[in-house]
Amino acid sequence: MLAKMARFATDLIGLIYPSKCLICDANQTSPRTHLLCENCLAEIASQPLPDVEAIAETRGGLPGGNLDEVHAGWHYDASMQRIIHALKYHRRPSLSQVFGNMLAQRLQNDLKPKIPQALLVPVPLHRRRGRHRGFNQSILLAQALAQAWNMTVLPRGLKRTRFTQPQAKLDAAARLENIKDAFALASKANLQGLTVLLVDDVFTTGATMNACAAVLKSAGSARVIGLALAKAGH
Repeated sequence: MLAKMARFATDLIGLIYPSKCLICDANQTSPRTHLLCENCLAEIASQPLPDVEAIAETRGGLPGGNLDEVHAGWHYDASMQRIIHALKYHRRPSLSQVFGNMLAQRLQNDLKPKIPQALLVPVPLHRRRGRHRGFNQSILLAQALAQAWNMTVLPRGLKRTRFTQPQAKLDAAARLENIKDAFALASKANLQGLTVLLVDDVFTTGATMNACAAVLKSAGSARVIGLALAKAGH
């Protein structure tokens, strides 16, 4: 409850006293976010999508190969890093709605036609980290996407069975070990034969998404497509 109140207070302060732009420090921020100026929003919206084939090569060495496709809205450059860090670590959950909507618009033609009946499932946080942050940014992104695309979201379809170290601090081999057997099904929803859109904020090596996809496939999902706000690396 306290975390939710803090989140609300932070967003309320941002509405009354708009911050400087996260990217360029301009004083005049957009009424859509109060955290970015219109020029930076327009520049971000015009950036090319990460290449799907390049992302596929990134996940090629993962054991199991449980992801059928992976898509991302942006490259994880300096601007996206600031945005995602503000979202996750500086209690700016309103950015999830803004960028969830932008993500839906950017992939309207490339991805949405492939998944007319997909079920959206966010990558889960451990309850300890969720209590500390006050929200799961992947749930908020999935909800924004579901609303934009008129799809169903299963906010807590998966759960973390144990606390894990942040993946960002680990190399590729350590990432695999860190999330081994760390996920389980948390819902009784029937996934048999369904296409699942697995949503997260950042895709790096794909270890986390691949582990989640393994659980979804074992529960009967026909296809699991990863979707991240940003793709890290080259």
